Amino acid sequence: MEAMSNPLIFDAHVHFFSREVIGFYARQSPELKGLPDPEAVAVERLGIEPPPAEPEALARRWAEELDRFGVQKAVLFGSAPHEQHSIGKAVRAYPDRFVGFQMVNPSVPNLQEVLEEMVTCGLKGVLLFPAMHSYYVDDQVCRPVYEAARKYRLIVFIHLGQLKIAIRDKLGISGRMEERYGDPRRLVKILRENEDLAFIVPHFGNGHLTSLLALAQGVRNLYLDTSSSNSWMQATPEYPNLESVFHTALDAPSFGLTRILFGTDSTVFPRGWRRDVFDSQLEVMNRLGLSRHEVHAILYGNLARLL
Repeated sequence: MEAMSNPLIFDAHVHFFSREVIGFYARQSPELKGLPDPEAVAVERLGIEPPPAEPEALARRWAEELDRFGVQKAVLFGSAPHEQHSIGKAVRAYPDRFVGFQMVNPSVPNLQEVLEEMVTCGLKGVLLFPAMHSYYVDDQVCRPVYEAARKYRLIVFIHLGQLKIAIRDKLGISGRMEERYGDPRRLVKILRENEDLAFIVPHFGNGHLTSLLALAQGVRNLYLDTSSSNSWMQATPEYPNLESVFHTALDAPSFGLTRILFGTDSTVFPRGWRRDVFDSQLEVMNRLGLSRHEVHAILYGNLARLL
């Protein structure tokens, strides 16, 4: 098959990492506590460009970066409390380029206010990280999130498996991430109870691909994004390479092509957009013999239709 050149790309997984994110983690770092400018020290230690104060400026930086690589659109993630306001400004500045999702902790007392703020800011999805905030996705505390998703037509993104946050490690922030909370059995229960909602699980299930696909047979509202290096394969012998991962997802009964969403898990500058992730995944799709139509579906069409 002829390799696809200049494909349309809609990245399902880009962390915005505005000034709020750096400040949020800098304040948690015991090593930076008491310093006159902990954010500046955090930026230096992380080896990144300091995010501009104005979200619109960071949005412009991302828009120029996507232009450089020929990427048409991206979903921007808010990865810290209150970042929905910055994401909202970015989306309003570039409505044809960006879609906004925001992380929430369902346990916060002002959850309803946060969810309504997200909608007011123009965001289209909610991010749940059970391992970070210590809850199961079928706990009662999550029910208001699903109700809001139904009311406001939000997409629900749920991280399963091991959760490593590099910025926490580099800033000396302790606190255990408990993988047990990302139980695929509990997720599938929620999928079946909320058939009218769309759920995205990143990184091909992040080590739970086999069990998730087996449990979710017959389920039509589960989507997988392809983002990151998928390093979970190192601990999963049945997946020796990315080609085997794609092959499993494509051939799984009642799953397949239409629910695979391309993503990179890009985060900060100067690294910017992760062209390496795109190149490796496109190479795999070409080796598997996917048609131009099928490649387009994964890189752009499936997410565009979902949104």
